[in-house]
Amino acid sequence: SLMWVIAFVIGWYIMKRIFTKEKISLDYLDPLFIYTVLATMIGARLGHVLFYQSELIQQDFFSIFLPFRFVPELEFTGFQGLASHGAAIGIIIGMYLYRRKYKYKSLMWILDRVVIPVASGAVFIRLGNFINSEIVDRY
Repeated sequence: SLMWVIAFVIGWYIMKRIFTKEKISLDYLDPLFIYTVLATMIGARLGHVLFYQSELIQQDFFSIFLPFRFVPELEFTGFQGLASHGAAIGIIIGMYLYRRKYKYKSLMWILDRVVIPVASGAVFIRLGNFINSEIVDRY
């Protein structure tokens, strides 16, 4: 969780520098940040469910979005299961929705700039996976 926070904070600073250097109003930065955070989290969770736990859709639908398991009994589980490829799809959709509302640049311009903090964020997320021993191998 800490690495997610670090990734988003550093990503915000990277985008602030890009916006300043390219003389884009910083009024567009905070909405971009909110769209990116929501798109990443929702996309990562839905990606995990669709690719790895699709049975949840029928068996325990509300556990997809809530930190509880309702079947067979109510239990707090915390938020579990995020897929990076789901986050990537979510970010693309989120940037499309952002561009529909804020028309200061093209979608390709936005995606071209957002990929820089997204890639650096991926490094922090994987580092967090490594620290939590979520990346294990025989070697």
